Amino acid sequence: MLHGLAALGLAAATRPVRPDALASPDIADSFCLTGSVPAQRLFIPGNDGYLGRLAPRGDTLTFTAGAAGGVPSALSTGALAFSVRHRGRRYANPTLVLQRGERARITLVNSLAEPTITHWHGLTVDTRNDGNGSFLVPPGERYDYDFEVRNRAGMYWYHPHPHGRTAAQTYRGLYGVILVEDDDERALRKALDVAPGTTEIPLVLQDRRAGIDYAPSPDDLTHGFLGDELFVNGTHCPYLDVATRLYRFRILNAANARTLSLAFRTATGTPIPFTLIGNDGGLLPAPVQCTQAFISTAERIDVLVDLRHAAVGDTLRLSTLAFDAMHAEGATSAPVDHSAVGHGTPERAAAAGHDHSGMWPEGAPRTLLELRVRKRVAYDRRLPALLSTLPRIDTTNAPERPFRLGFAKGRWRINDRVFEMGVTPIEVKRGTAETWLLRNYHTSMPHAMHLHAFAFEVLARETSPDAVAALAVDPQGRLPTDLGRKDTVLVWPGESVRIAIDFTHPFPGPHTYMFHCHNLEHEDAGMMLGVAVT
Repeated sequence: MLHGLAALGLAAATRPVRPDALASPDIADSFCLTGSVPAQRLFIPGNDGYLGRLAPRGDTLTFTAGAAGGVPSALSTGALAFSVRHRGRRYANPTLVLQRGERARITLVNSLAEPTITHWHGLTVDTRNDGNGSFLVPPGERYDYDFEVRNRAGMYWYHPHPHGRTAAQTYRGLYGVILVEDDDERALRKALDVAPGTTEIPLVLQDRRAGIDYAPSPDDLTHGFLGDELFVNGTHCPYLDVATRLYRFRILNAANARTLSLAFRTATGTPIPFTLIGNDGGLLPAPVQCTQAFISTAERIDVLVDLRHAAVGDTLRLSTLAFDAMHAEGATSAPVDHSAVGHGTPERAAAAGHDHSGMWPEGAPRTLLELRVRKRVAYDRRLPALLSTLPRIDTTNAPERPFRLGFAKGRWRINDRVFEMGVTPIEVKRGTAETWLLRNYHTSMPHAMHLHAFAFEVLARETSPDAVAALAVDPQGRLPTDLGRKDTVLVWPGESVRIAIDFTHPFPGPHTYMFHCHNLEHEDAGMMLGVAVT
C-alpha cells in the first residue's frame, strides 16, 4: 500500500526550487520568507539536552521548573524549561520514554516566582497525580507524583495547569513529550525498520511572536494567542535531509491556540498522500490514507511518509493549508480578570485593540518543514494491515449528556457556565459509560475540547462545515484523526460531535478531573468545568 501511495504522490515531484520561488497558491507562497534568516537544520532530540529522550528505568526524577538552561541558542523555546538530571546527563524538557505498566515517580520543584503544577496530558491517573490545578505548588516548594503508566503506547505530553496562568507558563516554555511503549509499538518499529532520532522523528509545533514575553491583548484573550512564526522542535525555517525510504513523524501541536491543516506537498504544490497510523490515544486499529489533517492545539498525530519514489535532489514540504478559521469576529472582547477564575493576577495587554489575526492569521497557509532528499537507499518493508486491537466502547443503555459551547457576557462558556474552583457540575458514576454531545454555536469559533484522565471514542460528527465534511471517512462524518481513541477533539462552529467515554478506573474513592477547551486563553478565562467521578 505504501509503495502505491509513493508512486501516486511522488511521480510528479520536482527538483528543488529557489527559496523565494512561488509554490501553489493554496499553500505557503514560499519557504523561509523572513528577510535574511536562512533555513536551519531541524533540531532532532537526542539522548540528553533539549527534548532529549529519557527512560527513568525505575529512578525518581526531579523536574525543576525555572529559567531555561541547556537549550541550544539557535532554538526559540521560551524563557522557561523543566530542568532534569539523570545518570550524569542533563535535560531540558525531556521526552519521557515510559513502558506500559512502569511506575513513574517524579518530583516537581518550583523555582518560578509564582505557583505552578504539571498536568500529564492524556495519562490515566488519579486526582492527586493529575495536576489539574486543584492543588498548586508555591514558589520554592515541591510536589511528588507517583503513578503507574496505564495507557497504551502513544504520544502524550506534559505542561503546566495553574488556573489563570496555564497559557503564560506553557507559552514561556514549560512543556514536553511523553512516549509510552508497549508490544504493539515495538512490533511496528521492527516491521517498518524505523528508529527514534533517525527515521522516527518527533515534530513539536509551536507558533511564537518576537521576543520571549507573553503579553496578550484583549482580543488575544478572546480568540487565542497566535504567534507570527511557526517553530518545529524550536527550529525556525527547518529542513531535514532524508533518504528514499519511509519516515515516521510523531506530531504534537503545542501551540496556545492555533489550529493547523497539515499536508505534505512537492515544492510546486502537488499533494503527497501520507498514512495516518495513530493519534492522541496511540495506534489506530488500521492505517488510513490521507492527503491532509486538521490538528488543533494539544492534539497529536502519528504519520508515515513514503519517499521511495522521490529522486535525489527533490524537495518536499510539510505545510499548513489555507482554511476558514471560523472565528466569531462579532464577539466583543473584554479584559478577563484571571484572578477571579483561579490564582494570580491578570496578564495585561501590551496595547489595547491588537488585531488578533497578527502577522500570520489563523488559517493562512505556510510551509512548516522542508524534506530534502539527499540519498538513495534500498527499502522494501511493508506496513502491517493491523496495527493494534482496540475494542469499541459499549454504549448500550449509556445516557447522553449534552454540552453547549458558546460566548456570552464577555466569556467563553460550557453550558453557559464558567469555571469555579471546587465546583463539579459534571458528576458521573465510576464504571459506567456515557455519550456526550458537544454542540458548538454557529456564532462561536472552533474549540479543542479536552477531557482529563479518560480517553474517549468519537462516534459521529454532524452538520460539519464543508471543509471538514469533505475529509470524512465514514457515514458518521468522522475524520481519519477521529478514529481510535482521543483525549482532545476539535468542534467547529455549527457542528455537533458525539463521543463515548468509559469511566472505569482502578482508583478507590471519588476523583475530580477537568473538561475544558485547550485553547489556553479560553481555559484560563474559565471555559472549563470540573468532573466528579464517584
